[in-house]
Amino acid sequence: MPNYILKFDTEAGPRYLDWSTVVDAPITCGLTLDEFKSYYKEQFGIQGMQDLEQRLARVDKKGTSSHIHKTRDDVLSHNRAGKHSTCLTVEQIVDFYVVRMGEGEQPKGTKP
Repeated sequence: MPNYILKFDTEAGPRYLDWSTVVDAPITCGLTLDEFKSYYKEQFGIQGMQDLEQRLARVDKKGTSSHIHKTRDDVLSHNRAGKHSTCLTVEQIVDFYVVRMGEGEQPKGTKP
């Protein structure tokens, strides 16, 4: 199952998440582009880096590296990123995974 790169524009600058399609939730917190590239290289090696620039180009264009989703919010529309695998809003995802970097109590989503 693929992972998607998601981009969020914040007051501190753009932040990137590695989004798992297995758990339908982020597997990283909000990283700067340099931090994300270092993480990506560590996770996927030199071979994996070959497609990173193409993936990041899609991210810059539509907020996600996904080929099948039109926007980042399409990816997030059915997630299990909240407490007890509930579906979080985009705002909740940004607050918990990007702003608070996963610190504190995980929010409970609006839908099971």
